[in-house]
Amino acid sequence: MKFAIINDMHIGPVESGHYKGVQRKLVSESGRLVEEFVDRMNAQERPEFVVNLGDSIEDVNSRDIDIQSFKKSIALLSGLKMPEYSMVGNHDVKTLTQEEVAKILGIEQMYYSFDRGAYHFVVLSFEMTGNHRDGDINAKLPAKQLEWLKKNLSKTSKSTIVFSHYGLADDDMKDNFWFENAPHLGHLANKLEIREILEESGKVKAVISAHQHWNRMFVHNGIPYFTVTSLVENFNNDGVPSEAHTIVILEDNKISLDVKGNDPAKYEFTFVL
Repeated sequence: MKFAIINDMHIGPVESGHYKGVQRKLVSESGRLVEEFVDRMNAQERPEFVVNLGDSIEDVNSRDIDIQSFKKSIALLSGLKMPEYSMVGNHDVKTLTQEEVAKILGIEQMYYSFDRGAYHFVVLSFEMTGNHRDGDINAKLPAKQLEWLKKNLSKTSKSTIVFSHYGLADDDMKDNFWFENAPHLGHLANKLEIREILEESGKVKAVISAHQHWNRMFVHNGIPYFTVTSLVENFNNDGVPSEAHTIVILEDNKISLDVKGNDPAKYEFTFVL
């Protein structure tokens, strides 16, 4: 089975995306790059489906503009000739609620699951706690979603792949442009509790995340945790976007990730049977 991932598209006003005095997200390139991704999926890669790991927009503290950016992201991806599954990122819910995002996307809620072939796929969401204005914020899976996750995994007999916008691995964020000085902002705050649920199910074969804007792989208790970089990351601070998307190959006994673009990476993991 082959599927594709796009993430951290950061659709928004072209002047946005700055951090530490650098336009680290090349928002002006996002529309073109999404169009090229869609063309490549339809004409060349032809995956069974596409997963959007969140941060579809670059929020600008304006509900009206953020809604416009969301609608643009949906329109850009609408040309895909295969199913597309979207999830929510932190920038998507700065001015909008999860419920509002779900309504815009035309789905019931922002955490859900689906089956494809021999595999079960779980899409996680999160809730933000704290105050954005002073930076005292965390993202976590609320108790209701934790219970849903347990029940969802208990009901499937299939090998399972989990998608989470935020990281679940133990990564100290050293040398990460965005999170080195605030590593807690790169992970779900209750990641250990979530990992315990995944491990106890005996069904989860891999977890794939976004958000951190780099490529990583860690293995915890037999489960690989992959992080893939942003579509528009100005990764060398030279005005060249990463142009990233990821092709995932699932076989009975292993998973392979190929991060395409200007900041490539390849990972392979043989499942513990």
